[in-house]
Amino acid sequence: MLNPQSVIADIVGRSSGKKIWLAYSGGVDSHVLLHILATSDVAELVDLQVVHVDHGLQAKSTEWTQHCASVCAALKVPFHGLTVTVTDIADLGLEAAARKARYTAIAGLVGPTDIVLTAQHQHDQAETLLLQLLRGAGPKGLSAMAVESHLDSIMLMRPLLAVAQADIIAYAKQHDLQWIEDPSNVETRWNRNYIRHQLWPLIEQRWPSAAKTLSRSAQHCAEANELMVELAQQDLSLLLTRKNTLSIASLLSISPARQRNVLRYHIELQKFVLPSTINLQRIIDEVCLAGTDKTPLVSWSGVEVRRYQDDLYFMSPLKFHNAAETIHCNTLEPVKLATGDRLIWKPTAGKGLSSKAISSGLKIQFRRGGEQIVLAGQGQHKSLKHLFQQWQIPTWQRDRIPLLFCDDQLVAVVGYATANAYSATGQEQGFIPTLITQ
Repeated sequence: MLNPQSVIADIVGRSSGKKIWLAYSGGVDSHVLLHILATSDVAELVDLQVVHVDHGLQAKSTEWTQHCASVCAALKVPFHGLTVTVTDIADLGLEAAARKARYTAIAGLVGPTDIVLTAQHQHDQAETLLLQLLRGAGPKGLSAMAVESHLDSIMLMRPLLAVAQADIIAYAKQHDLQWIEDPSNVETRWNRNYIRHQLWPLIEQRWPSAAKTLSRSAQHCAEANELMVELAQQDLSLLLTRKNTLSIASLLSISPARQRNVLRYHIELQKFVLPSTINLQRIIDEVCLAGTDKTPLVSWSGVEVRRYQDDLYFMSPLKFHNAAETIHCNTLEPVKLATGDRLIWKPTAGKGLSSKAISSGLKIQFRRGGEQIVLAGQGQHKSLKHLFQQWQIPTWQRDRIPLLFCDDQLVAVVGYATANAYSATGQEQGFIPTLITQ
């Protein structure tokens, strides 16, 4: 049975006076949740707002928005209608693309301390678990949905997650609610709808309590995932270096299962797309186990994994770089490079290039081989190749570091050093060339 008081108590207990936004589609589930909130004392205890998103994917979507607005007006609840354009359907699939557009729009409306309520129920949870199983997900994916979670900056609550769909429909009929039936919900070309209309009746016929027991399995997986996260945090504290890289030697010293676990956790912390199981193993086999003199690379959507010596790097793909680029400058104005990065001059006393060196005219180039420099405070020429090795600069960065020349003399390696003959000394005003990346 659906217990409205229990639902209300859970929301009030978690909201702590925060503004509450109900994501209202007009369907039976969100309509029931709206009715429970609007017709109870909770409306006086919280700042309740309703948001409806028109995805523009159905011919009647405008009528649905009007229906939702009318329902909210009758219930005397503030209504906010948003219209979005769904993109990236080919890459994400329709359901995921619509969800991305919906929550992006909602994120622009709600405040940082607000809570967004959604009306997923026990059957939704069971369907999600089945979908994740068929995708080969691990414990995190099999955890399905949590009662409380975060999606980027949005705090989500699902107060009906333990409620059976039959109880929701019974409540709607008892209170004579009028809701929207989205015709796309019966199109079995979508995986979730196929499970709902083709597989689920057969499952419930054999196992009537399947929704409840599968939801319980999702809770067990959520607990297992919590333990995996705790272990990953412990391992990461031993692997992470000051450069935000992972120590390869330390990584290889733990078991293979823990290696994969901590890699996934670290990648998620960097807000990168998680790799497939194959690519995750390639990080270990092809990058970590490669010789220290090699320059291996494993990449997937928006991510590159490289190694230099004992350091494992996770990074965005390298930007286009014109190695032949040459830019002339003789002022302290910022200089924009072809990559979109900017070279600026940070004033300081007794360090960096002297103003005389800059005003005499400089040119910005990149490494072409054979460069040498006499560092500030030293008297011997050193090759740039030797210095890069000494400074432990990863090989893929070396050809992308801007070099400053006066005539044919290397006078500065941006971000690292200046030449002795062109440096400010004592209390002389100097300028440190600094690269600002985009």
